Amino acid sequence: MTGNNLVADTNIFIDLMKGDESISQKLESCNDVYISPIVLAELYFGAYRSANPEKHLIKMTSAIQKCRLLTIDATTAELFVTIKLALFTKGTPIPENDIWIAASAVQHQLPLYTSDKHFAEVADLFLV
Repeated sequence: MTGNNLVADTNIFIDLMKGDESISQKLESCNDVYISPIVLAELYFGAYRSANPEKHLIKMTSAIQKCRLLTIDATTAELFVTIKLALFTKGTPIPENDIWIAASAVQHQLPLYTSDKHFAEVADLFLV
């Protein structure tokens, strides 16, 4: 799953749906763009709590249509715990959803495309 592939974070899709052309170009240049089920859930949550869920669901579906969905399994769960304990020990916690996203990227040896700086605290996570 390596090469010109990446996992896109929630904020990337939000900016893409707002029309950020640089993100669109970056994603189009990839062989495969992966999405964590956690990112998918965050996007659904945002769409359903918006003033116009139908409009946002259509935008969301369009933004993720070519993405490949990662799975969460026992390996992901173990990586989640490893990352969470390391962050706890360092005194640099990050949101739990982001730990799941990081664990998925680490598990599949894929870089994470995000604008959230706190992901830099996660060991063995490559960021783009």
